[in-house]
Amino acid sequence: MVPISRFNELLADIEPSPTTKSNASTGHQGIRQHLQIHESYEKRFVRAFLSGSYARDTAIRPTATEEGRERPDVDIIVVTNHTQADQPDAVLRELCRALESGESPYTVERINKRSVRVVTWAAEMDVVPVIIAGGAFMIADRETGQWKLTNPPAHTTWSSAQNTAFDERFKPLIKLFKWWRRINPSGKRPKGFVLEMLVAQHGPKDQKHWGEAFAQLLENIYAAHGPTAGLGVKPFIGDPGVPGNDILAKVTVAQWKDFIEKVRVYAEIARRAQSTNDMEEATRLWRRVFGERFKSTSNLARATTASGFAVAPVAPANYTFPNQPAAPTRPRDFA
Repeated sequence: MVPISRFNELLADIEPSPTTKSNASTGHQGIRQHLQIHESYEKRFVRAFLSGSYARDTAIRPTATEEGRERPDVDIIVVTNHTQADQPDAVLRELCRALESGESPYTVERINKRSVRVVTWAAEMDVVPVIIAGGAFMIADRETGQWKLTNPPAHTTWSSAQNTAFDERFKPLIKLFKWWRRINPSGKRPKGFVLEMLVAQHGPKDQKHWGEAFAQLLENIYAAHGPTAGLGVKPFIGDPGVPGNDILAKVTVAQWKDFIEKVRVYAEIARRAQSTNDMEEATRLWRRVFGERFKSTSNLARATTASGFAVAPVAPANYTFPNQPAAPTRPRDFA
């Protein structure tokens, strides 16, 4: 069994840097200030908040750009006074025009199905316009022309509750799972919040050694979904923020089958890594699972193998929002 310290070092290494986290919050603050004072959009703007993995503290370090910059990929929710009578395509285009104009225009990369993609030197941001719907929100879907229920704050609350239930091990286990997924991809989906739900459903709550917890996570996922995936069946996984929503809706059967097969293969590798008494072989296997950022351990380290648990140090999840907005660049066309 590889010492716990190797996993703690990996967790520290894949954690977004303080600069990356600061850029995420600065990007949000810049978007909020820009829209709040925009000469026309200020009439639409109600408020904005950070969403997604950075809000839930489940993000891992970004993939570096060709220039070597690690830009966070941030979700920003913009609450507006639109109504369901407004066409989603028009709502997204109005937001795009507001971002591309004003005193400090942003670079809009494209208009997505439900968001406007903005790129700055500091961050890549999906800006999502929503309207209030009781205790939740509705999001504009330009592909279907409809407004759909969503509730990102409920996801953040749910994530915190899960972390408590896992005795603070939930979010670090998610980060290991996301890193494994990046190192061993099987396609675009599943990703993001789907992976978090799988950890909540199948991660061991009481296991204190990261290696054993990860091996059990993969084994549990395959035990639950392997037989049905082989038959071409994709499960329904309920959205904790919007009852009745299926968070696997965007994942195709083919993508799900490929993912579950990848889980099967690496569950076996992780179990072999946990079972061997050869430290070098165990390390080699874990480096197959997590890549080269998993540090090597010699057989001399056997005596240091711990059964205890220590959480890798991470930056606090309570982000602060600097007053200085992210510096935008000149706009360009969107798709």
